[in-house]
Amino acid sequence: MAGWSNKPSAFIKVVEADVMTKRKEIAQVALQAVISGSPVDTGTFKGNHRVSIDGEDLGYDPDLEDVAGSQTLARGEQLIGSIDTPYGETVIQNNVPYAKALELGHSQQASKGVYGPAFIALKERFTR
Repeated sequence: MAGWSNKPSAFIKVVEADVMTKRKEIAQVALQAVISGSPVDTGTFKGNHRVSIDGEDLGYDPDLEDVAGSQTLARGEQLIGSIDTPYGETVIQNNVPYAKALELGHSQQASKGVYGPAFIALKERFTR
């Protein structure tokens, strides 16, 4: 009777590493999508996209402005890069008081919202 040349349990580590890589990739693409799809007036909405790992960040900073979104992206990517488990929750949210209105299309710059279109784009890209 032939045996395994490699233990099947060694395969688990390969799969978990791949899942963790994909988790990070999806989170990075999602963050880029919400930032790039955000309407800009003062940059407060764009600056307040929050990334949290295995929890929620319910805060916002009314003085935080990031018109280009580059600082917000860098902050989020740093957190996403710190993910060290394959399974868990990565939350991207925006808690400015007018975020819901923007998501409902109350901006000519984002008439279909921000998070909804980002989700649709992610779904199309990652579910084939």
